[in-house]
Amino acid sequence: MPKSYARAVLMLGASTLATVGAWAGQAQAQNAAASEQASGLDEIVVTAQKRAQNLQDVPIAISAIGSEKIEQLGVKDSRDLSGLAPNVVITQGTTSNSAAVFSMRGISNGGSESFGVDAANGLYVDGVYIARGGAMGLSVMDVERVEVLRGPQGTLFGRNTTGGAIHFISRAPSSAFRLKAEAGYGNFNAWNGKISLDPGEIAGISTSFSYSHSERDGVIDNILQPRDSKDPGARKSDALRAAARIELGGTGSIQYIFDWTRISGTPLPFILTNVSDGTPRPPITVDGQQVVVTQQAPVAQYLAGATFANPECAALAGPSRTYRHEVCNNILSHALDKTWGHNLQVQNDFGRFKVKSTTGYRFWNSDSVTDLDGIGAFTGPAFSNATLFNGMPASLLQYIPSIPAAARPFIAAASVPTVTQDLFDVQNSRRHKQFSQEFEVSGDTSALDWVVGGFYFWEKGSENGYQNSGYILDTNSVFLANFGALGPAFAAANPARYRMVQTRARLFYTASAESTALYGQFTLYPGGRDSGIRLTAGGRYTWDAKRMVRFQNGALPPATPEVGDAKFSKFTWNLMAGYDVADGINLYARAATGYRSGGFNSQDPVLTGTNQLGSFKPEKVTSYEIGLKSELFNRRLRFNIAAYHNIYDNLAVLGPVTDAPVGTFATRIINAGKVVYNGFEVETQAVLSDNFSLDGSLGYIDINYKEFLAGQSPVAGAPPVNIASIVTPGFTSPLTANVALNAQFPLNWGNATLRGRVGYTHEDGKYNFSSSVGSPFNEQLKGDDIDLIDAQIGVDGIPLGSGEGEVRLWVKNLTNAKDFVRSIDYGQLGFGGGYYAEPRTYGVTLGVKF
Repeated sequence: MPKSYARAVLMLGASTLATVGAWAGQAQAQNAAASEQASGLDEIVVTAQKRAQNLQDVPIAISAIGSEKIEQLGVKDSRDLSGLAPNVVITQGTTSNSAAVFSMRGISNGGSESFGVDAANGLYVDGVYIARGGAMGLSVMDVERVEVLRGPQGTLFGRNTTGGAIHFISRAPSSAFRLKAEAGYGNFNAWNGKISLDPGEIAGISTSFSYSHSERDGVIDNILQPRDSKDPGARKSDALRAAARIELGGTGSIQYIFDWTRISGTPLPFILTNVSDGTPRPPITVDGQQVVVTQQAPVAQYLAGATFANPECAALAGPSRTYRHEVCNNILSHALDKTWGHNLQVQNDFGRFKVKSTTGYRFWNSDSVTDLDGIGAFTGPAFSNATLFNGMPASLLQYIPSIPAAARPFIAAASVPTVTQDLFDVQNSRRHKQFSQEFEVSGDTSALDWVVGGFYFWEKGSENGYQNSGYILDTNSVFLANFGALGPAFAAANPARYRMVQTRARLFYTASAESTALYGQFTLYPGGRDSGIRLTAGGRYTWDAKRMVRFQNGALPPATPEVGDAKFSKFTWNLMAGYDVADGINLYARAATGYRSGGFNSQDPVLTGTNQLGSFKPEKVTSYEIGLKSELFNRRLRFNIAAYHNIYDNLAVLGPVTDAPVGTFATRIINAGKVVYNGFEVETQAVLSDNFSLDGSLGYIDINYKEFLAGQSPVAGAPPVNIASIVTPGFTSPLTANVALNAQFPLNWGNATLRGRVGYTHEDGKYNFSSSVGSPFNEQLKGDDIDLIDAQIGVDGIPLGSGEGEVRLWVKNLTNAKDFVRSIDYGQLGFGGGYYAEPRTYGVTLGVKF
């Protein structure tokens, strides 16, 4: 029995026992003192089906996080949501301050931030789709709630939602005066301030203005950087939001929102954990068939003989799977991300039907320079064809016909040249803009809810990236392979066996996409809305067109730009049924499909004999789900459970390639095959008394790869080999869990209330690559299990004249856990490493509102 499965069973049992205990406790409380019952759980209204509904009536697995909880938890951006909903994991980016990798129900966006591949999980802000993974770590401000929809959302939310969708919904401007401000300070010299003002309705227009600023020093010391504000983990952000709303005769409204965010800082550092000694890796056998594996460069031997520019860095050059308080980044990493956008919503209720238009226009600019080895610069032997024989005895050089006799003494006396370099650093500049327009019409009768709509999306982006790497070459292999009987003699006399090839490469391309869709969904209530039966059917047809123009992919640009054009289309559907078993208890079943658009791998070679870029195919998923939603004991207990079975075809996978040009690191996306996902999810909330409440979630997923055609046979021309039996799911935690105890105690001081929360989150360790075929260190680089404890305590409602104040103390990662959370395997370059989670942070926040 897998460890994660056993743990999931135990935690499910514990969750069930806790729920039963809560039921029993509530029943005893009701029987003993019915007149002193605590107030029940608030109703949660969501718009996941394009209309306002009670969360418990929506026949899909959905979590909703309200503004109060967002503020209490100190959620700053979308990445802080990781683990708060079952089977939802969000992993930090590598070179960008705003990138995030989303995984929902085992379906991941993957680690690529290329414009050629779309996300598999949709992120929406006020109905506007955020297209690029690099911009998904957006700042959170003035949010009313976050809805997390799990499972394919291919009908109402569209393509690229095969795993699910996350929707941020902003607070509408108030027609009455409203002022809210807060400021805080914490460790690492962190401080922040935020202010939100609603002046009230003026000339029929309600407006809202918000601004926030936050900054902190780095959390790990770069010994080559004297300023703490430039150390890894340092961050400074500014965000503003302005909204205006006009009511139209009580039946409609026009609302405009502008948002702008600027995030600058030094990303968390890459830590070197593994290096190769260059031992040849023979083909492996997978289910009776041989598969070529990536050969690694002898980095260990080269580093052992290299001279470090800074002696303090030499101690850090030894690879180790341990958290480091110090790193050597000779390339002073820095990232600057700017996002801004416009959102216009127009809606009106005409009685028999409602009309809503949502227009979005968004921009994202990202510039970064990143050190991706963390050990500083070093000096060692350099390789070039012209100096291959330097230092060789003249007695051997006489056997090389191309070397004149007069030159032999000079070559024999010449030293092998050196180079000062680091293992890997990158520089990147990305520009992106997108436009979207959605128009929907909806209505309802005594027995039918319906919505139909159309969607148009356009985007264009460019990436201009430079890669500087050092590839270690064992020059003895050159002599032994090419000099026949003299090979051993040259190898024995070699003055510098291991030499570095300095490789500089550039990736420069533009990409554009256009998508159009028509959709409709209908919910029938046989026997009327009070019958307890709901039947839903919906469908969506999507047309996608994509184009990529590549100007360079390597050391030199091609003679003419390389071009790719592709078109895709797909019909997706969903069928749902809900049945109210009793008051507060309903069952539902759902079958749904989704698809992720195909695209281009920006690092793929062109098709043989052409300047055309090949494309990969769309993915498609069929999902079957059953669930129970319940609210019991006068809504003092909410207990929801779901189980699902997903079948995924044409899975697009990302991984290092086994045949990349020597000295470079590249990834490739291919359609590998078929995968089956089985899992379950539990969410619960319980009001234990007037003073205490409990909320928690549990998610488990089992992923079974049926076909994974990513193996390269050693036989030239042979078809791809199915390596499904050795594949590991990337960016996915088999088990996720979250539980929190909340407390509140009214104080005899106006509306003042003492509130506290202690929460625990668990995520199983994650692989970042699909197998050890292309990623030799895949097993060694698997992430740690993450166990985090967060806590908050404070007083709100403090009387301040006509307003109220609050003070809150908070701590994240209370135990200062140092978990390894994301990795990079550089394949043939011969080394790997990754990133650790942030250390313990804590602080105090003061706020006022009027």
